Amino acid sequence: MAPTDPASAPEAEPTLDRPWPLVGREPQVARATGALGSGEARSVFLYGPSGIGKSRIQSEVGDRLAEAGWLVLTASGNPALSSVPFATVAPALARGVENPTLPATTDPLALFSATNATIAELAAGRPVILAVDDLSAADTVSVALIAQLVAAGAISLIATLPEGEPMPEGTLPVAASPDSLRVDVASLDLDEVSELLALALDAPIAHRDAVELHRASHGNPLFLRELAIGAVEAGTLAHTGGLWQLHGDPVGTPALRDLIRARLRNLGVEERDAVERLALCEPLGIDEFVRPGAPEALAELELRGMVRVDESGHGIAITLAHPQYAGAVRESLPRIRAISLLAEQADVVANGPMTVVDELRIAMWRLDAGRPSDPELLIRSADLARRAHDHRTAERLASAAIGAGATDASAHLMHGELLWSLGRGAEALAALANAETAARATEHPGAALAAIATKRAEIYGGDPLGSERGIRLLEEIGRALPEQLPMLLISKATLVLHLLRAEEALALVDEADGRLGDSPVERAIVSLARAMPLSQMQRSAEALAEAEAAVAYASDEDAHIPKRRAQVPYAYALIESDRYDDARRTTIEMLHDAIRNDDELTARHAEFLMGRQFWAAGRLDTAARWFRDSLSGAELRGPASLRGPSLGFLTVIACMQGDLERARELRGRFEAGYDREDTLTALSDAWLARTEGDADAAARILLTRVDQVLPLGAFHVAASFLHTLARMGPRTRVAEAAERLAALAQRTGAPEIALRSRHARAEASADAAMLRSVGEEWERLGGLLFAAESFASAGQAARAGGRGREASADLQRAAALAAACEGARTPLLCFTDGTEPLTPREREIASLAAQGLSSNEIAQRLFLSPRTVNNHLQSTYTKLGIRGRRELQP
Repeated sequence: MAPTDPASAPEAEPTLDRPWPLVGREPQVARATGALGSGEARSVFLYGPSGIGKSRIQSEVGDRLAEAGWLVLTASGNPALSSVPFATVAPALARGVENPTLPATTDPLALFSATNATIAELAAGRPVILAVDDLSAADTVSVALIAQLVAAGAISLIATLPEGEPMPEGTLPVAASPDSLRVDVASLDLDEVSELLALALDAPIAHRDAVELHRASHGNPLFLRELAIGAVEAGTLAHTGGLWQLHGDPVGTPALRDLIRARLRNLGVEERDAVERLALCEPLGIDEFVRPGAPEALAELELRGMVRVDESGHGIAITLAHPQYAGAVRESLPRIRAISLLAEQADVVANGPMTVVDELRIAMWRLDAGRPSDPELLIRSADLARRAHDHRTAERLASAAIGAGATDASAHLMHGELLWSLGRGAEALAALANAETAARATEHPGAALAAIATKRAEIYGGDPLGSERGIRLLEEIGRALPEQLPMLLISKATLVLHLLRAEEALALVDEADGRLGDSPVERAIVSLARAMPLSQMQRSAEALAEAEAAVAYASDEDAHIPKRRAQVPYAYALIESDRYDDARRTTIEMLHDAIRNDDELTARHAEFLMGRQFWAAGRLDTAARWFRDSLSGAELRGPASLRGPSLGFLTVIACMQGDLERARELRGRFEAGYDREDTLTALSDAWLARTEGDADAAARILLTRVDQVLPLGAFHVAASFLHTLARMGPRTRVAEAAERLAALAQRTGAPEIALRSRHARAEASADAAMLRSVGEEWERLGGLLFAAESFASAGQAARAGGRGREASADLQRAAALAAACEGARTPLLCFTDGTEPLTPREREIASLAAQGLSSNEIAQRLFLSPRTVNNHLQSTYTKLGIRGRRELQP
């Protein structure tokens, strides 16, 4: 399995030039092997672009057939020898004969008879498979011979063909026969890229960086390998904080660039011109290629798989087929040629009817050519790029505008906002200082100063312990500029909520609402601001309604709020409503949109929220992986405010898995001063105390924090802490937790608190039937750890009542649920039912099986044989008292 814990990180740099594992190709391998082995197919043709993994699949199929007793002969087409008769097949026969006498190639019948006899001698009764790599480059004599041998039943064939290359004419009858199988090899998807990188690098890679490498490679395994090797060698892909992380754009190896340039070497003049223009300016409309011969050149490039044609928009857009083509071409272009092409293409578009998007493109091309446009055009273009959520391009244009002479406050403010979205907080504050200086030099600076203060306060709130500083700034500006109060109140509410002052935050939003208008954007801003305190007050239905209204507004193409930003409070509300699956779908969409648009703030929140969801569901290893992503991202890119909470959850998870040493190490990394009235610090310290055996100290920490947050309206935190107390004990405090949860449930009317109250009451009374009912409800919601704990307590209660059969059933169900909780060893799960506990390997395999992976998929991931996986699963079923994988919990 790909390593998931920093403790399993590589001590030395991995050897990346070794063969990489074969990932994501089991369906193709199994299909080809099965068809050939059963006799269903006599020939298999593997299609796909260069580097996609056709040859690896072919080799794996050959290995499996060899294990089954087949004779495997290998051959390879070679363009340099394609005119040499018999050049492809001859080496395959010569490898198996000590002193081969190869037949003359002038007589086709003699050649067939002699080759057939040689193969029969080599096979000695075994079935024969000929594996030909790059059949399209084979010589015509070999192609005809192969077709004859397949038609005669002397051999079976598995061959690869590059994308865009025709099937050799001699093998067309073979390919067209009913017993021929075509297998198209697709790119690896994101999960497969993540798994492959983790296996090759001997440690996990941050999800956001797996997304970037997947984008850069288009899921092509060869390109991915060369990009990873190049990035490691350049130091832009480094192992820090238990994860591999990109510290810049991925950099390919010289071998990758040479491979791409080799594909471009034989292009004609017009084809090369089109490729160079696309490398610098893509996408381009088909009518934006104005040189004579361009349509014919583009058609040829499309046939060769080098460009893509997109007709989904208003016109026909052309792009290069792979993002790495653009980089390789740009690197090989002389600067003078690049400047000439950029300027020429800008003039082509400028001389036609232009849209605002065309203005943006022209501004970027002229900027790339070292001929920036006037400041006003650059600022307009930056604003357009920002509205399109392309923050990196927008920041570059805004910086260029300021460099070209844009000195007004709005330009500096935009630049500061863009820098902050990219996670560059210190630079953003410097830009805002320039904005304030420019604003104060104007006659009416009020609106600008309020906007600058709001953004500055947000940045302050992005640092640990910075919320109070931001609140003071907003209050000061509010006194000086009372006419700007509505938006200042909204900003202040966000910072106040950081301090869990939920009722105060809601009151501030309501006050702002009374001063704002009824425009759609103002209504959406209020809904966004109101959703978070409502969630914290456990008024979940209202919180979801407000968040859904904001998301609905932000989903409009012309909305002033990016949809991903509106989804942040929506995901929080879903989590705090115990709707984990819905939250996960929303957060993944938000995360990938943030990664695509270089929105580091939203990406960090999304990573953190992914951890929250899996932690709430009891998937502890998976949650820890996401919290490590948010921790490393906060340290590398910001915002720093998520560093402490991520460390806190990692500490809690280490305790829940019984790893006290790891938990203490994580707790020691908390920033000085961060533990002042902080919820995650209190939760971490409570779990540490309980793991160290001091249950009374853990209870005191939890109850102290409950008493602090209840007057603030942070009912979700209070309920969560009281529920934790009911689950971790000591027994003398469980009844108190149950009583206080019952009072809180009555006070709020929240169904989420009512469920926790029933759980606590069932634990306090040791009511097996109630515990069983609560466990079923948690299981239905997806809270697997809480469900496992409920059934474990039900089994203990039934056993104490002398109901052995009930106890055995409950404890077996608890164990099956716990197997999906990835190493959970919480106090309620430390029970003994007379059965042997699962080993770490059994727990690991059971968790993967519970997620729906087949035995073959588990075997591949863990480097085991399918038989070993099945043996472990059978042992697990016996220990848990279940009949099969269907009874393992997902």
